[in-house]
Amino acid sequence: MKVDDWQDLIELAKKQGLTPKEAWQRIEKTNLKFLNRKSTAEQQLKKGARIQQLLFPKIKKEENIIYAKNLPSLDVSGDFYNFKHFGDKVFIVLGDVSGKGVDAGLIMARVTTMFEILVEEKKSVREIVSLINNDLYTLVTGKFLTAIFGCYDKKSNNFEFVNAGHSNCIISDNNKTNEHMSNKIPPLGVQFMKSDKDIILNQISLDEKIFYILSDGLSESKDFTGKELEIDGVIKLIDKNRSQNIQTQLENIFIEISAYGALQNIADEEKSIIKDDTTILAINGKTNN
Repeated sequence: MKVDDWQDLIELAKKQGLTPKEAWQRIEKTNLKFLNRKSTAEQQLKKGARIQQLLFPKIKKEENIIYAKNLPSLDVSGDFYNFKHFGDKVFIVLGDVSGKGVDAGLIMARVTTMFEILVEEKKSVREIVSLINNDLYTLVTGKFLTAIFGCYDKKSNNFEFVNAGHSNCIISDNNKTNEHMSNKIPPLGVQFMKSDKDIILNQISLDEKIFYILSDGLSESKDFTGKELEIDGVIKLIDKNRSQNIQTQLENIFIEISAYGALQNIADEEKSIIKDDTTILAINGKTNN
């Protein structure tokens, strides 16, 4: 029997040998169980988000080389970054799993764990990209990953990286800040790679430069006029905070992009939420910082 209104509910209660009051009490009890289950699920999701945050590496203040910040649009982020020191080199990844939420977060956890294992196994950047791509491809999840995988040499200041369908990076020196155009390969997980030899490796000197890697959630954030920042808007934010140290730069950028939604939609909490995961990582090649 389809229940469309109170009269239908009364008829249904009669058929079950219940008074309308008893029927309503049962409905309330069922609703309470549902709400309790929903609350438990939300608590578990928040626990998952806290566990996920533990996967992000800790930034050592005294190191003065790598700085990063992540802001998930939901409790669990599909964006991620990781870096691992290996002798005089730092291996780096910043990625964006398609979609958001728990399923994207699980892929993120898998990739960042594989990344650490492959660095320990002394794999090259090309090998890391190829092995992670083929692992994602065989999962058949329908998910793909755009990412920057790289290796920064602390002695030579050289940075080599692979751009797997990801946004272009930004490079800043003492005079100007520009978009860094890089050669790209397709996102990971889309097609099987028989060999890593065809993977394009970009190389650049970061001597007296800062290299910013970002997710598209940052460039698609809105400025105070309601327009998407795009890459030029991110460059302006970096230049605006040029006099600050890198950690403060990143914090100020996130404060500004978060403030727009909150101020423009102050009466609507849902609209004030950032719509996409947002991540930025900076490699500091400036020896005087």
